[in-house]
Amino acid sequence: MRIVSSFMSVAVVAIANSALAQSQNPETGLIELDPLVVTARKREQPITDVPASVSVVRPEEIASAGGNDVRGVIERTPNASFIGLGFPGNNSINLRGLGGLATFGPYDAAVSVTLDEHVIPLRSFDAMLLDAERVEVLKGPQGTLYGRSSIGGAINIVTREMTEEWTGDFGAEGGENGHITVQGAGGGAISDSLLVRGAVRFTDFDGDVPNTLTDEDTNQAETFAGRASAKWLFNDTGFVRLTYQAEREDFRPTGDILLTDPRFPIAAQSGLSKADRDTDRVTARIENAFSGFKLVALGAYERTKIGSDFDLTDSILIPAAFGIPARFTTDPTNDRSITATDEETISFEVRLQSDEGQRFEWLVGASYLDLTFDRNLSRRSIIPSFNIDEVSSNSNTTIGTFGDVTWNVSERFSVGAGLRVARDELDYRGTTDFFGALAGTPRFSETDRFDDNYVVGNVNIAYRFADHLVYARAARGYASGGYGEFAANALVGQPIDPFEPSTSNSFEVGIRGGSPALFYSAAAFYNDVSDGQTYQFDATTFRNVAENLDFTSYGIEGEVSAELTDWARLDLAVGLQQAEFDDVPRTALSGAMDGDRVPLTPRFTLSAALSGDIPVVDFGPVDRVSYLFSVNHVGDRAADPANSTIIDSYTILDARIGAGVGNVEVYGFGTNLTDEVAVLYSQNFGTPTAPVPTANVNRGRVLGLGVSAKF
Repeated sequence: MRIVSSFMSVAVVAIANSALAQSQNPETGLIELDPLVVTARKREQPITDVPASVSVVRPEEIASAGGNDVRGVIERTPNASFIGLGFPGNNSINLRGLGGLATFGPYDAAVSVTLDEHVIPLRSFDAMLLDAERVEVLKGPQGTLYGRSSIGGAINIVTREMTEEWTGDFGAEGGENGHITVQGAGGGAISDSLLVRGAVRFTDFDGDVPNTLTDEDTNQAETFAGRASAKWLFNDTGFVRLTYQAEREDFRPTGDILLTDPRFPIAAQSGLSKADRDTDRVTARIENAFSGFKLVALGAYERTKIGSDFDLTDSILIPAAFGIPARFTTDPTNDRSITATDEETISFEVRLQSDEGQRFEWLVGASYLDLTFDRNLSRRSIIPSFNIDEVSSNSNTTIGTFGDVTWNVSERFSVGAGLRVARDELDYRGTTDFFGALAGTPRFSETDRFDDNYVVGNVNIAYRFADHLVYARAARGYASGGYGEFAANALVGQPIDPFEPSTSNSFEVGIRGGSPALFYSAAAFYNDVSDGQTYQFDATTFRNVAENLDFTSYGIEGEVSAELTDWARLDLAVGLQQAEFDDVPRTALSGAMDGDRVPLTPRFTLSAALSGDIPVVDFGPVDRVSYLFSVNHVGDRAADPANSTIIDSYTILDARIGAGVGNVEVYGFGTNLTDEVAVLYSQNFGTPTAPVPTANVNRGRVLGLGVSAKF
C-alpha cells in the first residue's frame, strides 16, 4: 500500500511539472482520433460506415480491465451486463434485455462469441482476452452472419495481426491478495512467405472472500493461456493461417453465499470446493483474392473439459435456507456434488465475398456446427432428492447457408439486406440412478430428439451527410430450442421437456459520425420477443425450470470518444433500457407476471474513461506519464422471472498511472478502488413464500505495481 501510494504521488508530481504539447495533423492543424476499422460485418470497413450498432473496446481498456476480465471489458459497452456464476463454463452475457439460459442450457446463449471469426462455445467464451487488438460488440440479432446463438447480439474478439517486422511486448504485475500476472507476446517473419506469432499469459489470485471454516479465502483463481500462430503467404493475394490455443483455469469458487448475512460476503465451507477448465483449440483460415472477389474458408476444432467438486454444506447458508442444524453442515460428505463435462466442437464456414468499396457489395456462404456435450454427475446429500448419479449427452448439429448484400445507390445513400436459412438437429440421452433415501427407486433412462428449420435476416438503410451516417435496421432473430443439462423430471419418471425456440422482431435507428477529434454514436431500439427463454431455480422441488415467456425490451444508448488535447482522451457510454414480460399465462411455473422485469437486465449502464500520455521534461530519465481512470456502473436487476429478488446496482472504479522511459513503463494500478461488492448473479433457496437469496460476487479491491516493455 505504502509503495503504491508513493508511486502514484511521483506520477502526479510528474504531471504537474510536464511540458504539455499538442500533436497536430500537419495538414489541418487539428488533433485527431486514430481511424477505427472494424471487421464486425466480416469485411473491413470504417466504423462510421457500419449501418448497425457496434461498440469497440480498445487495447488500452482491455489492459485496464485486467486483460482477462471479460466482465470489465463487456461492461464498457452500453446496455450490456455480465452474468457470472463464479466458476468456469457457466457465465453468459446480456445485451439489450436478451441473455443466456445461465446454468440451464449446456451449449447455447443469446449472444454469440467469436475469436477471429471462429465460433467460441458457451463453455469457453470467458477465456482470457489473450493478445487482443480489440473487442467488437454488435447489438441486436446477428443471425445472418453469425448464425446460432446470436438473437441478442455478437461479440467478435480480434487478436493482434502478424507482421513481417519482429515485435514483442512483455508485462508483469503484482498486487494485493496474491494477485500476479505475467504475460508476453511477439512474432515476425521467418522468411518472405512465413510469419509467426505467439502469446502467453499467467495469472494467480489468492481469493478475498473469508471462509470461517478454513484458513484460506475462497474466490481463488489460477489461469494460463497460450497461443501459437503461423501464417503462410502462398501468393501475393492469399494465405493460410493456423493457430493452436490452450487455456487452463483452476478455481476455488465461493458458490452460493448468503446475501442477507450482515458480514456478506462470507462463506462457511469445508474448502474442498474446486473447479477447473481445460480447453484446446485448433483453427485454420484460408483466404485468396481473385479479380473482384475473394474466398474465405474457416475451420476449427475445440475440446473443453470442465471438472467440479462442490461441497455445498455451507454452515451459514444451509441453516438459514432449510433449517438444518449447523452441525450437519461441517461434513462435506453430507452434501457433495462431483461433475465432469466433456465438450467437443467442430465448425466450418466457407464464403465468397466482393472486394470492399464496390458499388454492389455481396457475400454468400455456408456454415456447419457440430457440438457434443457429455456430462457425468454424482451427488450425495442429506436432502433426499439430491442422492443421484446422472449420465447425459447432448449432440447438436446446425447447418446453414447465408447471404448479405449492400447496394451503394450513391455516395450518400445505401440499402442492404441479409438472409440465413438453417436447420438444427439435437439429440438427448440421459440415465439417472438413485441412492440414499431414494435407494430402490428404479433407474430412469430417456432419449429424445428435437429438430427445427428456420430463417433469419435483416434489412437496413443508410444515408450519409457530411461526416455523419444515419441508419435504420430491422432484423429477425432466433434462439435454438433444445435440452438442459439436468434430467429435471427423472424423479417422477417423466422424460425431459425441451425448451422451445425463441424468436424476435427487432428494430433500431441510429446515427454516428463526428469530426477528426470526436466520434459519437447514438441508437434507439425495440425488441419484440416471442417465447423468450428464461430460467428459474425452484427451491421447493430443487429443480431447474426452463420456461418460454414473451417480453419486450426497448431503450436508447450513446457513446462518445473525444481527443480533448493530445494528452487527454475521453470515452463515454450510456445506456437506458426497459425489459418486461407480457401476455404471461396464469400457469407459468416461474411465477412471472405481466409487467415483471426480465431477469438480469439493468435499466441503466454507464462507462466512462479518461486516458492519455503526457510528455515530461526535466524529471530525470522519465520521458512520459500515462494514465487511465475508468468507471463502470451497472444498474439494479431482477434475479429471476418472478422478480422475487432485486440485485443491487454496482459501480467499479479502476485507475492506472505509469511513468515511461523509452520502451519501458512502470505503473501503479488499482482495480475496484472502492472495494465494491458487485453481485453478478443471484438465486433463491428456502421456499417461494420465504425466499433466501444467495449471490456470486466479483473480486474486491486490488492495488499493485506493474511493468511493461515493448521491443
